[in-house]
Amino acid sequence: MRFWNMGAFVDDTWRVNSRLTINAGLRYDIQAPPYEVYNRWSNFNLDTAKLEIASGSGAQRRLRNLDLNNYAPRTGLTYMLTKDRKTVLRSGFGISFVEAGQGGGQLYKNLPFFFSQVIATDQNAAPPRRLSDGIPAAVPLDPKDTVQLSSGSPNVWDYNLQSTKVMQWSLGIQREILPQTLLDVAYIGTRTIGLVSNYNLNQSVPGPGGQNPRRPFFGVNPNIVNLTYRTNYASAKYHSLQARVEKRYSKGFTASLAYTYSKYMANGTNINGGGNGPPQDSRCTACEWGPMPEDRNHIAVLNHNWELPFGKGRQFITSGPMSHIIGNWNVTGIWTMSTGEKFTATAAAGVSNSAGGGGDRPNRIKDGNLPVSERTIDRWFDRTAWASPAQFNYGNSGRGILLGPGSVNVDFGLQREFPFGESKRVQFRWEMFNAFNRANFTTPNSSIGNALAGVISNSAPARVMQLGLKLYF
Repeated sequence: MRFWNMGAFVDDTWRVNSRLTINAGLRYDIQAPPYEVYNRWSNFNLDTAKLEIASGSGAQRRLRNLDLNNYAPRTGLTYMLTKDRKTVLRSGFGISFVEAGQGGGQLYKNLPFFFSQVIATDQNAAPPRRLSDGIPAAVPLDPKDTVQLSSGSPNVWDYNLQSTKVMQWSLGIQREILPQTLLDVAYIGTRTIGLVSNYNLNQSVPGPGGQNPRRPFFGVNPNIVNLTYRTNYASAKYHSLQARVEKRYSKGFTASLAYTYSKYMANGTNINGGGNGPPQDSRCTACEWGPMPEDRNHIAVLNHNWELPFGKGRQFITSGPMSHIIGNWNVTGIWTMSTGEKFTATAAAGVSNSAGGGGDRPNRIKDGNLPVSERTIDRWFDRTAWASPAQFNYGNSGRGILLGPGSVNVDFGLQREFPFGESKRVQFRWEMFNAFNRANFTTPNSSIGNALAGVISNSAPARVMQLGLKLYF
């Protein structure tokens, strides 16, 4: 496979005066889609409703067109606000582009280059073959038989797919509030346009009867089932207030406390798995706009590394028997606290009679989130907040409207080194994950109509400890 990313970059920095610095740059990229050197790729042409095999050159070989509109400027500004040079204003803006890919969904996994042949057996009849006969060689399909090739559920990529555009900006103030102690407060935002996500172009329209006659491509190619289409239909936005207090290393101690208040919204799926699933209705991708599962509104993280002030070379008890017992220990820790992830109510029994989408959702008739004082692991949300849609209809409940349990996790570590000889030492480590053995519950069953809806049945791992010895020589 060959891939080309051709571009030019210009970058410069101007020191306007002793207090103001400006950085600016511009990059222009030509995102050239990859191609397979032996033309063993095929893509589904939506105009002809048939597979098209790579050949020749240009778009016919790549099965995609070039993306020639990728201008990526960036700029940054630093300004010293106070004469004591302890308060700094920093801001920046930049545009970048990324070429999306999907493992397991590339164009080489289409007919006629990727196929399977099955030998079926019947337990009540004589076997068609014995193991001693060996497995017959697969019979390749005829690449010229477009009718036979254009069937099933091929991988489909937009011929005019563009690189995802990401715009990022920030504005923050940094201040040295105490010696070796920094306070950093910033607003950081991201807007993403043209996210590559999947949806089924051939999802059947809700209604009675069999599925295939209600599929959009049935009239032009009845042999096609699902068309998982990779295109730039999705977008996302992220806004956050981020604050950080950092104690730089001094006297054997360093620590950082960070807090983030944020909102993360999108209407797409993660092309390589995770996140939200496919759209309920592929004809209304805008209906999928909502919080992403990763949207945790509040996150606080404290991390520290403390060389206890006892032992040889440290502040106290530098000699004697006690220095060998309590000396030269280091304590590390990461304390993480966050609100819960967002999750979506689904329907245990769909009524749309539509196949190929992301699953039916119920109708939402009230909020669904219970007050904190009423939430339990057996009833995390209000099960009466939903109703079944009318037959052959989708539900109106949105994505990411329910809030899961928050989490508190502490990881601790104890470490000590025992030197011996001139250059050798043994390092002892005792590490504890979820040191306080707190039960951090996962999201509950969200299948409305299921007897277990609203019930939490899983949690994150319990406390795990590990001991280690490492010899340095």
